[in-house]
Amino acid sequence: MKKNNSLTLSLAFKNLSRQKKRSFLLAGAIAFGFFVVTAIEGLATGAVKNLENQITELMGGSVIIEGVERLPSTQDGKKGELVNLIRDPNFVKDVVHKSGIKYSYYSQRATSSGTLMFEGKQIISQVFGCSFEDENHLIKSMVIKEGSLDNISQKDCIILNEKVAKALKVTVGENIIFSTSTNEGQNTFGDFTVIAITKDASFLSSMACYVRQDTLNELMLAPKDSFSMFCITIPNKNKQAEDATIIESLIKESGCAITSRTEAIAKNPTSPATALTRQLKDADFKDTMYCSFCINDAMPQIQQVMSVVNIVTTVILLVILLIVMVGISNTYKMVLYERIREIGTERALGMTGKQTGGVFTTEAIILALLGAVAGLILGLLGMWIFSLIHFDSVTMSLFLNKGHATFYLTPASIIIKFVIMIVLTVMAVHSSAKSAASLSPAVALRTVK
Repeated sequence: MKKNNSLTLSLAFKNLSRQKKRSFLLAGAIAFGFFVVTAIEGLATGAVKNLENQITELMGGSVIIEGVERLPSTQDGKKGELVNLIRDPNFVKDVVHKSGIKYSYYSQRATSSGTLMFEGKQIISQVFGCSFEDENHLIKSMVIKEGSLDNISQKDCIILNEKVAKALKVTVGENIIFSTSTNEGQNTFGDFTVIAITKDASFLSSMACYVRQDTLNELMLAPKDSFSMFCITIPNKNKQAEDATIIESLIKESGCAITSRTEAIAKNPTSPATALTRQLKDADFKDTMYCSFCINDAMPQIQQVMSVVNIVTTVILLVILLIVMVGISNTYKMVLYERIREIGTERALGMTGKQTGGVFTTEAIILALLGAVAGLILGLLGMWIFSLIHFDSVTMSLFLNKGHATFYLTPASIIIKFVIMIVLTVMAVHSSAKSAASLSPAVALRTVK
């Protein structure tokens, strides 16, 4: 058996080497198809991943725990407004620790939306209060255009993004005013000194400015160590929904009021975060009510896009390979005719029909593998070269990583495409292999070409 397999493999390589130009063109066609599909999938998946990472960075993590309090009602029969506030930071940290969830890093953010003003100019912006000493990941992600982070411990420091600084025409070292509302709904103002201006790595990064958490809390008349949300970044993003549910269960077991992800998903599967917000608004509770959710709850479209990307790239692969396979099928019908007397001689010397057909199939598999490997190498090389190009487009920045395209491929997706390509290639030569296997030695030897 091993001898027969070795003979089949040897004849297949010999036949391919006899027609080097034709073999090269066939393998090249397969390589081109694999290259195109690999590049498209890598770019599309990388773009979606970049968008997800930017949202995660903006939020501070992939699993978010929020806490809300209800202000006293100002109108009879109506519930008071909600404010995002977690007064006890240790409670949330203990819950996360108890959950045993493995995370890369955590962030605790105080947030406030208000108006930044400078010399008669103003712009509405979201300001995040951060504990810079505990958020090295945030510091490392910032691309400083002007100034530095040396004075980040300064109480009234503020880090502006490029878009806001340009709108206000403010430079490093100048003072600006931030107008917002306290947690009790009172108007308040704070003076801040610009210590750095960050380059807008994306559209999302242009939406936020950063100050110290304790300073923003003081401005909001909130406890010094309080925050609006606690976020953790999960290495395996496929587990973020599961981890959000685990945290929800632990908070519920502690006796605290918390929303229900299960009900939210059942009520609004296309946007669970919207249903969670509705639960908070409609709920009757004392003190603090918590909400545990993940990025996919807030933007389920990301997962939908990922699914669409996988489907589209697979369809493109099938279309390209079907076109290539038609060419291979026609080529091997011609090869069969060219080798017909050779096949008759081999059959007369004792080669079985199965072995004869096996030679054709083995040739096809070798071509498919060589073409796929070449296509994969070209795809990886092309993706690397393309990733070196810097794009300044604001529109494209949502899908870039600091102005550069990134590519993402999984071993599983590559293996699946290898299998699809080999199966289609074998199918393309099946007719010729079957004809060669059923060919009578006497008929083959009498055939005049």
